[in-house]
Amino acid sequence: MLFVAAIIASAVLGGAITASLLVKRWKNIVDDTKRDLETMTETYRQHEQENKELRQKNADLQYELNSVKKDLAYERSRGQTE
Repeated sequence: MLFVAAIIASAVLGGAITASLLVKRWKNIVDDTKRDLETMTETYRQHEQENKELRQKNADLQYELNSVKKDLAYERSRGQTE
């Protein structure tokens, strides 16, 4: 009887130790994944901001180009009438 109780106790203790180790490993994996996700999120936000700035710069340059084209067309048409 004592022998059976010892076997059951060792099985329960072994299960508890195994569960504890697995929980710690799982927690480490979750923490690492969370840290990686936060890093990716920050990188994404930086790229989004950079993309926004580049789109604005592109719009500004496009406006400037169109303005120069209008001026050039005006000067060419003015030169033809004179």
